[in-house]
Amino acid sequence: MNPKSTIIALAATAALAVAAPAAAQELYTFTVSAFGGVGGSIDADPGNELGNTGFQLGGSMITEPRTRIAVRAGRLGLADGERFESLFDADLSYVTVAGEYRFAKSYYAPWAYIGLGAYQLQGDDLFTGGEADDTSLGLALGLVGEFTITRRLDFVVEASGHYADFDDATIFAMGHAGLALHF
Repeated sequence: MNPKSTIIALAATAALAVAAPAAAQELYTFTVSAFGGVGGSIDADPGNELGNTGFQLGGSMITEPRTRIAVRAGRLGLADGERFESLFDADLSYVTVAGEYRFAKSYYAPWAYIGLGAYQLQGDDLFTGGEADDTSLGLALGLVGEFTITRRLDFVVEASGHYADFDDATIFAMGHAGLALHF
């Protein structure tokens, strides 16, 4: 083999080696999302209804192919005009930081996440009539399905469970649906 053929063969091999990891890369680095949802506490009494409404905003960044770090912030109205344990007009606010793992599928992107969260339960105290709040660190676990609308826009559905050690309730379940924009 002459030197020119050797150089061409090495260049072709190097080009193929560089192209393989590039094909495994994602098409975007960041995602932002906005959701509407329902949920509630499954262990509150009274107030264990899961039909309460809320919202969630999120952002994520790719760390490895099919792996992300994500931040979610949301609010869930737990008892609009009704009693939730020892509170009236209670709201749950939260911020979570989670690791996400995406599974490879052709027509949609299912994924799961697990993370840590900061939670705050606020409302009007039944006994004193004043405002009351309780804060807690907790855990979040979720399953998500992402359906492509365009190259940069997806429809997303999410089911999540949250554990926060409040005096009034500890386990919360939520379902969200909304849009995610990739860039």
